[in-house]
Amino acid sequence: MNNFFNFRRTVTALLLCLPLAVLPAESSSDQLPKLSSVLPPLTTENRQLLESGQPVLRFHPEEVSPVFLPFVNLSQESARIMKNGNLNIGIEGLFFTPSDQLPAGFASMPEQQRRLVLYNILCSMSTLEGLEYFSSSRGEMRLLFEESWIVSDPKSHKPLPDPVYTVLPEKEKVYVHQTDKTFGTNIQEVTHTAADNALSTVIVNCGPLKYKGFIKVVDPGNMQIHLIVVPVQEGVLFYGAMSARIHNLKAFQERARNSFTTRVMALSGWYKNRLAEEFGS
Repeated sequence: MNNFFNFRRTVTALLLCLPLAVLPAESSSDQLPKLSSVLPPLTTENRQLLESGQPVLRFHPEEVSPVFLPFVNLSQESARIMKNGNLNIGIEGLFFTPSDQLPAGFASMPEQQRRLVLYNILCSMSTLEGLEYFSSSRGEMRLLFEESWIVSDPKSHKPLPDPVYTVLPEKEKVYVHQTDKTFGTNIQEVTHTAADNALSTVIVNCGPLKYKGFIKVVDPGNMQIHLIVVPVQEGVLFYGAMSARIHNLKAFQERARNSFTTRVMALSGWYKNRLAEEFGS
């Protein structure tokens, strides 16, 4: 067990410390990297699951030390933010969509245009409204986000349209109003970044989060969602992580685990569905 935790810390430290020039397989050219060159160390079983289109998840019940971050430059920033957050619970997952499950329009589109579409999908926060998830306890689909839209600042709730970029920006920050069944209505700070072949979104809560609207469980800035999209020769790799520093962790650990897992799974499904919508089913 000690060797396992040492391995986790080593992987995170490597992501934080390696010079950008050392990280492999990212290119601004039309040549996509191979899946094997951007995957973190995985067991044979997990690698086979991932390549078959199944999710690979890791729960962090105490210290959040990510081990599934793709081997791309953007992962360094996500690793740094998570490590500096002093988080005490989290879930991370890898999801892979093989080329034969992608719309035909994905492969036929020029690489630079395709990256722009992939980036704009991450920016389409309004399309999260109405997103559902499967509740294993209830055995049915449940609504996750009742409301989701861009706002001008953390104090505003007036809807603005999603940005649609015609030129790929390096980094953009927006604020998003969201209402969900677990934490009620909140404003999130959302940062979208493009670097080399990868794209990322980091979401951080601006205000306190209250469970069922009454019990404060997370202080401002202490809940994070990290999404990283890496198009590869064999398809699209998607990384999702949700983590937080929760008050009274012992009382809320199981609820948080279920809620975080639900959100990461739902967000991966949302992105896959948006691929079909934007590139043609």
